[in-house]
Amino acid sequence: MLENQIIIVTGGTRGIGAGIVKLLVNEGAKTIVLAKNQNSITALHETIGDSGEVDAYQCDITSGEQVSNVIDAIFAKYGRIDTLVNNAGVGVWKPLEEMTEEDWDSQINTNLKGAFLCSQAVYKRMMNGQGGQIVNIASDLAYNTTEKASAYCASKWGLLGLSHTMNKEGKKYGIRVTSVSPGLVQTDFGGVSAAKKTSGLTVETVAEQVVSVIKVGKDAGEIDVIIRP
Repeated sequence: MLENQIIIVTGGTRGIGAGIVKLLVNEGAKTIVLAKNQNSITALHETIGDSGEVDAYQCDITSGEQVSNVIDAIFAKYGRIDTLVNNAGVGVWKPLEEMTEEDWDSQINTNLKGAFLCSQAVYKRMMNGQGGQIVNIASDLAYNTTEKASAYCASKWGLLGLSHTMNKEGKKYGIRVTSVSPGLVQTDFGGVSAAKKTSGLTVETVAEQVVSVIKVGKDAGEIDVIIRP
């Protein structure tokens, strides 16, 4: 069903993103990865191997200029984008009184501003074409906050608000914007190793849900998914 679909995944070289990329490649999608670190892109190609072709671009998604240039390059090469998955994210777990301005900015800029910049760049092309869809990887912490995650929770609450607003605005252009909000996932994230998250969701479970959302027919006008262990 996804064969020859042009799908971008941000932060697609590790964790949930890498799991999504692997499934998309197996589905026959033309999968494009945006990642900040070139070494991680090289490692992803080595991991994917002969299972399919992955195109990758080095891009800091918190830079409007870099995002604009990369999306322009992708459209010039492929002529369209069918789906954007905003997956890139960072988390810093500290009490509020210990949270630095740098900690705050890194999470808001990556988790929220980065999703906005990538969405806006793709949205403008989709609204002048055949529509498309954007899937934002939010978090269960956007619904159920926890201690030591003030900036992370704020960024994911904001991402839900962005998703809902873009979906309302995008309907007339054939653009659907969806949020997928997983709970604890067994990945190295937020300073906690995957080995210590024995009760969490597997990467495969979350990735399968994201791909299922991408496959949903266009008659579904609004989708919000919460996945908890």
